[in-house]
Formats: sequence, C-alpha cells, structure tokens
Amino acid sequence: MAWAKTLFYATSVDAELIRQFINDAAEVAWIIKVAEQDRTYTWRAVDCLDAISEQEYALWHLGSGPLNLPSGSTTVADTLVTDPFSGWTQSLSESGATRPWFGSNPAPFFMTILHAGREQPGSIARSEFAWAGDHYRSVGLPAAPVAKRWWQQLARFMKKHAATQPWPPDTPGRQKAYVFPDAQAQVANGRSLDVNPWLPTPYRAS
Repeated sequence: MAWAKTLFYATSVDAELIRQFINDAAEVAWIIKVAEQDRTYTWRAVDCLDAISEQEYALWHLGSGPLNLPSGSTTVADTLVTDPFSGWTQSLSESGATRPWFGSNPAPFFMTILHAGREQPGSIARSEFAWAGDHYRSVGLPAAPVAKRWWQQLARFMKKHAATQPWPPDTPGRQKAYVFPDAQAQVANGRSLDVNPWLPTPYRAS
C-alpha cells in the first residue's frame, strides 16, 4: 500500500489556519529541533507552536505509540522513544534537517509547507501532508485505528477550509489538490501554482 498524501497550496496567511488546527489537536504533537551540532540533533515533542516556517515537519500521533529511531546498522537494534516530550538525540548523515528520521514507522505524520514557488516568477509552492498509513503492515507495523481517524479529521478540515482543484493545475487530472483562501485570492490576481514540490534531501541515520 502506498503512502497517503494530501496536496495543498497555502500562503503564510493560510498557514495560520493549519497551525491552529494542529495546535488544537490534543492527540497530535509537533516535533521540533531543539539543537544541532555536528549533525547530532536534539528533538522534542511539543503541544503547540507559536509560528510555523517554510520547512518539513514531523507530527507525532500520541495514540500510535513510541517513535522508532533506526540504528543505521543491521547488527544494532533500533531505539524506541517512548516519551518524545522529554526529548532525544539522533545523529544524521546531513546537516540542516528539520525533522527526525524514523525509518519504517506509521506513528508520525509529515507536513511540508512552503509558500514561495520555484517554477514561475511569483508562483505559489506545492505543500503536502504525508503519512505511511498501512504501508508497513506487511512487516507487522500497521497504522493505529486512532491515527486513521485523525487522518480523516485532517481531510474534513481541508475540505472545510480549502477549495479543491484538479492536480496538476489546469489539467483534467483525477488527483486533487486543496487551495486555501488566500492562495485562491492570489491565483485570481495572477499568481501560478507549482506542479512539483521542493523537498529536502531525505535524512538518514549516520
């Protein structure tokens, strides 16, 4: 089963709606970078953020259980973070990561949120929510039913606050993307929508 993805377009104004929705979700916590030195990171889960930046975020669904941290070696067991609110450290192969590397784990959701596009002058970037769902069921790691329900809540939030349109834009494609209100207004004023996302290089345990 493929990963689930929800594509959307949002300006910095629209991002406030998304931030507040996640802040209000008691069952979901943001994972933030507390420190980074020599590609060793300190991460911690928090209930709320005062602001969000253009970057990739990890969101921990509390009811899905511990977070898995790959060891990077077939001879060393992975580590489980049972209390992400207490924080943990992780070494990665890249500097500048904005979210941890979890390997095969359905507990986290991911959000990449970007405003400034790259494909046309003044375009709006493509953002997305992504989740493994039952992708790892075959190896004994199915998604928790409570996490599936939150993914459905996210879908209802998107439908309530954003319009849908075919994706890629201006095509009869069957896939859809959400366009939040301020992004809609700016498209009406001439801004275009990027087709492809800008995503950071995947981070791996070093």
